[in-house]
Amino acid sequence: YGALMTLVIALVRGSKVSFDANPEYVLSLLYLAIFGTVIAFGSYLTILGRMGPDRAGYIAVVFPIVALFFSTLFEGLTWELLTILGVGLVVAGNVLALARTWRVHPEEAPSAA
Repeated sequence: YGALMTLVIALVRGSKVSFDANPEYVLSLLYLAIFGTVIAFGSYLTILGRMGPDRAGYIAVVFPIVALFFSTLFEGLTWELLTILGVGLVVAGNVLALARTWRVHPEEAPSAA
């Protein structure tokens, strides 16, 4: 819907609308549409169904790490100290948040009475 609204605004403003039809651009656009949206959203919904919404939310924190991996693989990203520390914090946070032994379940929590 966002792209459609952007198109409407561009047409109302009289902006030139163009589309680059070269195969490289079209293939990359299809790749992003299929893998980056359809498959990713379907995977998230599967995780949501299996883990529940409270735990599945932590999965979104891992997305930048996946992006770092692909950037390293395809763009030659050089990891620096802050990159390594950031990845370590994300991993540690997810381990703490998702580990069953660290969480107190409502039925196990001490009562206020």
